[in-house]
Formats: sequence, C-alpha cells, structure tokens
Amino acid sequence: MILNPAEIALAQLGMTDEGPVALVRAAAAAGFAAVGLPLRSGALRPLHTEIVGNAPLIRDIRHALADTGLRVFDVEALVLGHLPPEAELQAMLETASTLGASRVSCLGHEPIHGPGTLRPGGEVEALAMLCELASSHGLRIGVEFMAFRAINSLGSAAALIRASGATNAGIVVDALHAFRTNATAAEIAALPPGMVSHLQICDAHRLAPSRDALAEEARRGRLLPGNGAIPLRAYIDALPEGTPLSVELPVEELLSLPVAERARRAAASLATLQPVKSQ
Repeated sequence: MILNPAEIALAQLGMTDEGPVALVRAAAAAGFAAVGLPLRSGALRPLHTEIVGNAPLIRDIRHALADTGLRVFDVEALVLGHLPPEAELQAMLETASTLGASRVSCLGHEPIHGPGTLRPGGEVEALAMLCELASSHGLRIGVEFMAFRAINSLGSAAALIRASGATNAGIVVDALHAFRTNATAAEIAALPPGMVSHLQICDAHRLAPSRDALAEEARRGRLLPGNGAIPLRAYIDALPEGTPLSVELPVEELLSLPVAERARRAAASLATLQPVKSQ
C-alpha cells in the first residue's frame, strides 16, 4: 500500500489548540484528504472552543471544509463507562453527522478512575446502545483499545464488538497501543474482513514507559513515523487494501509549533513508510 497524504486523514490529538477551523485549513494545506475533530472537552484536554451546540462555529467549520475540499473522517472520543445523557449524546452524534463525519471513536474507561456508570459486563450493552444511536445518523463506531483502559487489547476489542451484535462497529488500531499491548501484524491480518475500522499511524520508543506513564505517552509523547521502533509497515501491510488510515502525532517536541507546521511535518513523515521497491 503506497502512503499518500491525499488519501489519509490527520487525527486531531495534538492539533486542536488553535481551534477546529485552523485544524481543517492546516490539514488541507499539508495535503491530507480528511481530518479528525474532537466534539467535547476531556477532563485533561479542554477544547479551544466547544463545537456541540455552537451553531456559528459549526457553520465556520463547514465553510472551511467546503473551501478546502477536505472532509471530516472521524470525531473523538466517547468513553463507554462515562457516556453522556442520551439527549447530549444525540446532539453529539447529530453534530458529527452535520459535519460529514463517517465514524465516532469510543474507549473503555480507565480502571484507576473506577467503572463509571457500568456494572460488570456493561460495556457490551453500552456499545450496542451507542451503535444503535449512531446508525440512525449514518455513523460507524470505532472501538479503540489501550493498555491502561478497560478495553485493553486487540482481542478484547474484537470480543466486545462481537458480543454487542453491532454491524456498524470496528476496531481502531492505534499503532502505539497495538505496540504497547504486543499486538502483532499477524493477529491484525487474522481479523475478519471489516473488523478494523482504521489504523492510526505514529511511532514510539522501543521501551515502554512505566505503566503510570502510558497515558501521558499517548497524549503527548509519540514520535514521527520512522523515528521509533513500531513495525508500522508490517501493521499497514496486514490490513485489507482500502482500510482507512490516519496520522495521530501528539509529539512533545512539536507542540510549540503552529498547527500548520505540525501538520506539514506529519505529512512529510509518511515518506519513511513507503514500501521498498524490488530491484
């Protein structure tokens, strides 16, 4: 699979501090095909400006998308143990649909913070409900696994999706989390067709930080592709042709740069992942 930014999305993590309109324009200027957007503030990552319920901002985002020809790939991220009330959830899904997103990502809760609103096994019911609501808006749900969350492996994400019975859900394979949970390219390749929603590309150091520091690494300690030890080419080659890709690069050393420059460097880094031509 040849990597062309014009066919790849720029994920929102590490790119939101100038606001969503600036992110759209930065992604377009860097040559990306699509962009990810956050729809709500997190406890540790307040948004530059809230999007849901902000009609003028939604209008400005849509104008920027139309001006640049960019599309919204996904919106992030819901936590299954802390889903908002249904009315708020519906508003978020409606906003995602209005912006033209094709999917919404969700995560498991962080056990260190308790189970949230879920009883044991409640992730299955929560995902089934979320997928049903998303379906009415034409959206797919991406389930992302992380070593430090309740959905903590490729296998647990696949099992959750199967148990939910949802037909509009797939696994978000974040290269960092796959690497830190020892998921192999062979395991990814063995998944049923359509089980992978998309792959998020980044790199990382070979040695993992302490367990307590895994979340911080994910939020700001990643590396540009080619600067670390993740077998990115193997992960990419394990995917069915046409599987969507995005670049997720909250890189500590780049966070002081303008978003447009971060996006440009993200696009340029993909050159390190091109397949080697046979002689």
